[in-house]
Amino acid sequence: MIGTQRWEVLERIGAYAASELTAQEARQVEQLILDDPHALRLAEAYLRMLALLALIGDEDSPQVPDTLINHVIRRAYLLAFFRQAEDFFAGLGRAYLDAFVYYLGLRESLPGPSTGGI
Repeated sequence: MIGTQRWEVLERIGAYAASELTAQEARQVEQLILDDPHALRLAEAYLRMLALLALIGDEDSPQVPDTLINHVIRRAYLLAFFRQAEDFFAGLGRAYLDAFVYYLGLRESLPGPSTGGI
C-alpha cells in the first residue's frame, strides 16, 4: 500500500472505531478488517485507545494519591542530586589523576580545560 492510500485506510479505520461512518462505509471497512490482519490489529488498537480516552476524560476517574506524587518527586530530586554528585566527583578524580601524572613526570604539562577531544 502506498503512503496516501495507507493514510486513508488509517483514517477510515479510526472513523469506524469512533462510529463516525455511514452504514455503507462501515461495511466496507468491516470487509477490510476481515480481509487484512493488520487492519484488524489497527482497529483493535483504535478501540483500546478510545476506551482509555473515555476513561481518562471521565470526571469520576480515580485520582493519584498525594503521597505517591510526593514520593515520585522526592525520588526524582534525589536521583538528580546523585547524578550531579557523580559528575562532580568524577571530574574531581580526573583532575587529581592528571595532577598525579604530571607530578610523576609522565606528562610535561597539566591539561587545560576540556576542549571536547580537540
